[in-house]
Amino acid sequence: MTTDIHFAFFAFDDRPPRTFVSALSRPLICMRAAIAFVRQFLMPIAKLRSAVAIDAVGPMLQSMHRENVGSLSPASRDLMLRFQNTIVPHLDAAYNFARFLSRDADAAQDIVQEAFLRAYRNFEGYRGGEPRAWMFAIVRNCYYVWLSEGRRKARFEAPMTANDAKDEDQPYSGAHDVASEEDTPEAALIRKSESQRVRQVINSLADLSREVLVLRELESLSYRQIADITDVPIGTVMSRLARARREFCEAWQAGEKGGAA
Repeated sequence: MTTDIHFAFFAFDDRPPRTFVSALSRPLICMRAAIAFVRQFLMPIAKLRSAVAIDAVGPMLQSMHRENVGSLSPASRDLMLRFQNTIVPHLDAAYNFARFLSRDADAAQDIVQEAFLRAYRNFEGYRGGEPRAWMFAIVRNCYYVWLSEGRRKARFEAPMTANDAKDEDQPYSGAHDVASEEDTPEAALIRKSESQRVRQVINSLADLSREVLVLRELESLSYRQIADITDVPIGTVMSRLARARREFCEAWQAGEKGGAA
């Protein structure tokens, strides 16, 4: 039976975390409510990735500055500084995108490092526009190179655990993933549990569904920007996004039924 996606937008922002879960369990689920749920739990995670991203690219940037800035021509030095001011601020977002694409923390570091090297080498050809979208296109290309070269690991990323946080050398772990100052201990635990579930559901999606969902719903890029990044028509982006939202909700509902069994 096809799920009707044209129902009222549920205003969940001021409700407790458990309300998100019950809403996603309803037979006639609202897709926008599901995506609001994704944003609610995953955006804080995305904002806490800076330490890992800097670990991946920081040494490269330091080396570029130390070895080159004194010997470069004024024009080349200006180009490097513009790169640092324009592209480097999107380092966290690039790592987050690579992480969702690869579903592997170590691979994401390799991918984002290669992507920033490529971006720097080709920055002279950058003609303006949204720098984050430009960077995402390079990250995506590096991901598919990594994938085609057979470097994808066998393990499928499970929900984040304490070991995952340790392996990534994260400055946070546990309930700090998504807890806010207003959260009670119970609410913090609920948020932690549900953020892990949302990540697992997104990771279960196919590559094309996963990337369009992340680009649109987590990174808030326009259809045109996503079309440019993925090199497909806008209509294809829209159809992929509709399918990704449907698959997300179906996977979530399947998990709910499995948990209740």
